Amino acid sequence: MSGLVAQGVSTVLVLFHDGELAAQARRQGIEPVVLSNRNRSLLATSRQLAQILNQHEIHIVHAHGYKAMVFCFVARLWHRFAMVKTEHGLPEPMAGGPIRTLRNQLYYFSDSAATRIAHAAVCYVTEDLRTYYQHAHASLRTIVIPNGVANMDRRQFPRPPEMREDWFNLLIVGRLETVKGHHLAIEAIAAESVPQDIHLHIVGIGPREAELQALAKARGIANRVHILGFRRNVYDYIAHCNILLMPSLHEGLPYTLLEAMALGIPIVASRVGGLAEVVQDERTGLLVPPQDAKALAQAIARLHDDPAFRSQLGDQARRLQQAMYSLEAMTERYLAIYWELAPSSG
Repeated sequence: MSGLVAQGVSTVLVLFHDGELAAQARRQGIEPVVLSNRNRSLLATSRQLAQILNQHEIHIVHAHGYKAMVFCFVARLWHRFAMVKTEHGLPEPMAGGPIRTLRNQLYYFSDSAATRIAHAAVCYVTEDLRTYYQHAHASLRTIVIPNGVANMDRRQFPRPPEMREDWFNLLIVGRLETVKGHHLAIEAIAAESVPQDIHLHIVGIGPREAELQALAKARGIANRVHILGFRRNVYDYIAHCNILLMPSLHEGLPYTLLEAMALGIPIVASRVGGLAEVVQDERTGLLVPPQDAKALAQAIARLHDDPAFRSQLGDQARRLQQAMYSLEAMTERYLAIYWELAPSSG
């Protein structure tokens, strides 16, 4: 949105909830349209969405997420528009009871059907995702458009008090789910080969918090594992960590990775999905096999003992981000898709 606004493109941001994303938009001068939380009917909410799109004379809608795709598809009953969809990752199991699980499965099925019937143009943030969805989207216009971020300067972000300068600070940013691999990081820093001044900071919330705390206690490192919860000033933590860890079991192309690269932070990540596509092993970061706590511990210890190598990895990561994963490059690629779909009169 900020990239489009910077280019003078008329845009409307529609959200289902007035939460953190809405707050971030407002801080950038973008006032979102928030659909009523009281309106729980698919047809009624979709009709409300259609009215909003018609009022703003919207001809192209870019949907992010299966719920957005389904509601936009139904909204086309009242207001016609072309659709672009971005696949950010693989389908993941959602926490909750059987009713919620069934509802989410229905959404995923409906998402796939709506994408095909609407002839949406589908964008993937990685080649790995395009391969995964190649059969589901076989008849559609598809393209890989990597995520991008703006240039960032570490000096503008203050050091959080939790990240003491006499510690070697590791950071994981992400929801506390098994797929993010927090448990692997805890097992890694509990290894005897890992120096005792290493501390792990975890920024995020989720259903695995109690399990992670129990694991840290069981491994005798509860004093070196800090679960910080949600932090709005997450860039402060990224800018002042010694290493960003991403021990995920699978990933699309997380913005946290690109933000760390923009800030010149060395990265240790699992060799999966978009992480394996973006992180150049031994050049912009270190890649380790997924679910391998021993290899993760070895990579952490190696970077702990070699500050010159850490600095080299961070510098080269920043240059790669600026060259290939910039906000401007992402915006230009999406604009090209929008122009393809724009009405001829536009």
